[in-house]
Formats: sequence, structure tokens, C-alpha cells
Amino acid sequence: MEKSKIYEAKIITLGDSMVGKTSLILRYLENTFSSNYLSTIGFDIKKKFIKFENGDKIKLIIHDTAGQERFKSLSANYIKKTNGILIIYDITNKQSFINVENWIKCAKEEITKEIPIYLVGNKSDLEEERMIKTEDGDNIAIQYGLKFYETSCQNGNNVEKCFTDLAKEVINFLKKEEVKENKNNNKEREKNLKLNTKKEEKKKKCC
Repeated sequence: MEKSKIYEAKIITLGDSMVGKTSLILRYLENTFSSNYLSTIGFDIKKKFIKFENGDKIKLIIHDTAGQERFKSLSANYIKKTNGILIIYDITNKQSFINVENWIKCAKEEITKEIPIYLVGNKSDLEEERMIKTEDGDNIAIQYGLKFYETSCQNGNNVEKCFTDLAKEVINFLKKEEVKENKNNNKEREKNLKLNTKKEEKKKKCC
């Protein structure tokens, strides 16, 4: 019996420092939470293998990026070859939401294909400290054609769903890319075959 293919995809998290990117990843991967994580310096990489009920398999390589200004150019370099993006803001931090548009533009400037991009409003458990309304996040997601989630690393709300939905979309994206690549390869083979046939016909005429 033929083994089903295991897809591999690079996922990158973007957003200001201290919005909870590391916490979101660790809640998803390890189902843990701590309020004492230090800010990521540069990049950190985590991996996760998923097998879906339909038999699809994928290995997620999740890049946890720094949100400090001095690392933004580095983030741009990593975006170019990514298969999915999470742009994260803190619902209790107005500036992190204002900066979302800059992160979206940064991502869209670097990507060359229509990969899945999700907007994530994090820390939804801090309702009393909320500064960004849910509809505000939803509106900006609609404006830029993104999917929108509100999550909580503290209680785990929507974290699993967010990553799972993204993984499913990434698999569909990779499958479509495979179909395109196969079509292009077939066209190239047909082109080469016709070229070789013409060369053979010329040789026969010469002889």
C-alpha cells in the first residue's frame, strides 16, 4: 500500500513585541502557559506533526519572530518562503493593533503567492482590559482579505482551532501548487518532445 505524502510547511508569526506570539505557539504545541516568557530575540523554531481524519499529513515548522523594530528586515527575509502567516496583536494594547496594517503590508510585499494569512487578536481572556473591539479586528481582516480569530494563551480559547484551520488551508494551498507544477512539467515535456521530433525529422530529410 502506497504511503500518503507528508507535506512540510513553514509558518511564521508576525506582530509587535509582547503581543504573545511565543505564548500562542507554546499553548498550541505543549498546552502550557506562563506569564514570564522573555521577548524572543531574532527567531525561534518549533515543529509540529499533524495527521487529519482524511489522511492528510503535515509537518509544521513554526517560526517565532521578534517584534522589535530592528528585526523587521530579518522578518521580511523569512516571509518570502513561508507557506502561512499569523499576524498577531494584543487586544489590550492599542498600538499593537495600529501596527497591524504595517505587518500586513510587510507580509504582502514579500510573498509571491496567495498563501493563507490569519489575523489574530490575542489575550481575549483580559476582557476588562480590552482596548480593541472584536469588530475592529474583524473589519481590518475583511479589508485585507484575511481570516480573523481572537485567542487566549491563558485559557487556550481558539488556539487549537486557529492553527488547525491554518494547517488545513496550507495543505490545500500546497496541493494546488503541486497541480500547477505538474501541469507546467507536462507542458515542458510536450515542448521538448515536439522539439526532438522536429530534429529527428530534419535528420531524416538530410539523409
